[in-house]
Amino acid sequence: MPVVSRSIRSSPVAVVVARSGGTVKTDRDVLGGTRLDVVSEEARALGVRPGQTVAAARAKCSDLRVRVVAEEAVRSALMRVAEVALSFGPAVAFDIAQDVVWVEVSGCAHLRGGEHGLAQALEDRVRDLGHACRIAIAEGPRIAAAVARFAPVRKVGRPGQQAAVPNDRTDGREPTPIIVPEGQGASAVSVLPLAALRLDDDVVAWLTNLGLRTCGDLQKLPRRALGTRLGGRAYDLMPMLAGEDRSPLEAWRPPPVPEERIDLDWAASSVESITFVTKTLCDRLAVRLEGRAMAASRIEIVLTLEPSRCGDAGCQSILDIVLPAPVACASDLLAVARIRLEREVLAAPVVAVTLRAPDLAVSAPRTIDLLTPEPKADRALPRLVAELAADLGAANVGTLELNDTWVPDERTRLVPFGVPRGLGHAGRHALVTTAIEPSRLVDPVLVPFKGLADLDLLARIDAVQWWRRDAGRRDLAAGWLKVDPSGRYGSALAWVEIASSSGQVAPGKRGEPRPSGQRIDENATLRGWFD
Repeated sequence: MPVVSRSIRSSPVAVVVARSGGTVKTDRDVLGGTRLDVVSEEARALGVRPGQTVAAARAKCSDLRVRVVAEEAVRSALMRVAEVALSFGPAVAFDIAQDVVWVEVSGCAHLRGGEHGLAQALEDRVRDLGHACRIAIAEGPRIAAAVARFAPVRKVGRPGQQAAVPNDRTDGREPTPIIVPEGQGASAVSVLPLAALRLDDDVVAWLTNLGLRTCGDLQKLPRRALGTRLGGRAYDLMPMLAGEDRSPLEAWRPPPVPEERIDLDWAASSVESITFVTKTLCDRLAVRLEGRAMAASRIEIVLTLEPSRCGDAGCQSILDIVLPAPVACASDLLAVARIRLEREVLAAPVVAVTLRAPDLAVSAPRTIDLLTPEPKADRALPRLVAELAADLGAANVGTLELNDTWVPDERTRLVPFGVPRGLGHAGRHALVTTAIEPSRLVDPVLVPFKGLADLDLLARIDAVQWWRRDAGRRDLAAGWLKVDPSGRYGSALAWVEIASSSGQVAPGKRGEPRPSGQRIDENATLRGWFD
């Protein structure tokens, strides 16, 4: 069972967690009596320890920098790491007090090339999120947490093999995953300090005065004498000292809607700045979707505006983006978000950006064939469709479907992606006519009638759909549309409509004389083209 323990990588730094109800909220609230929660390895090398007061720590390290981190920020970071770890095991859990994440990997190691390969892949994934970590795999959660936090590590044997053995000094290299072999939990615990048992400070001080400084010293004591020294914690700690850890793992369930948020130190007034922040949000959301084996079918970008400029403390601008094809890759999410943000006009500077995925779809794995090349369209089409939907609107991107009607300009319709198709699923057949039909439809545009030549009447529609109030007589014709003086139209075979319900009469069929007294309107309506 691997465990992730985050630490801080910078010269000497200590962290104070701002808990709810506490007096410390910002860096200005830190006093000499404030106790430290986390210290960096550089500070630890100078004698600074968690639990010390700021005054005592700075007596040993005068240039110690103390930073305050909100407890909610720690919780959000651990939740993000836990959700990413779901792709390595079926169950995860985390503890804010210990700053640790557990993953149950029983029976999953062979999928990553063994326990070391799994731990190394998990470590790389957590570091990609921007966190420093130590990974340990052991038979129980408490032993794994203690080994990851307190075990000194040095490389032994072949590259990639680790052992939890004493090491008096660090060599400056990053620790690699620690693998505790099955049945050797007691030897791994023996090198840990007493702090790994999470005893009270007075109990640790009393044991230290007796000359007991490591868990191995406690293992040498008789069990009856050890029970009296540990007090009420003996029932829990004695099996752990013996290398037995059967503590249950309380599985954590991720929230239904994954959400990432960044609060800006300075309000952003340009879309470019917001797009830069959105990239980080897309990266975080993508790894969380991967842990769930899901893809986003709809995303929302929530822009929190500056209250002093918008006049409302809860003023927000929500950009809803429906994705016809679910996407999960960070680059695809960013491409869609960038197109939508470019169309947005900010009403006020933005102080926070939130990215969430309200609607999710199962990301089905695909089997890759070594002998059959993967079509590039399978990877490019979902992103292209999502970008078009973000730019043009989800209702304007889809596929054409034949419609069961006698009205020529309604025989095809645009069906958005995800909407069930009518004719294909109903098993019906499209109507067949002898008249030629256009290959491209356009929005109705008025064109000069004198620019049309060789008009040929194709259909005269007289109340085909009599139940509609607007069903009047319509004449549809084909003709060559010549280039007008403005150069707007080229010479092509056009499909035009000539309304005749108001006294405007269309020409007769080719070769038929036009009745006397009939007149033609100056404009016709362009409906489509014949290719």
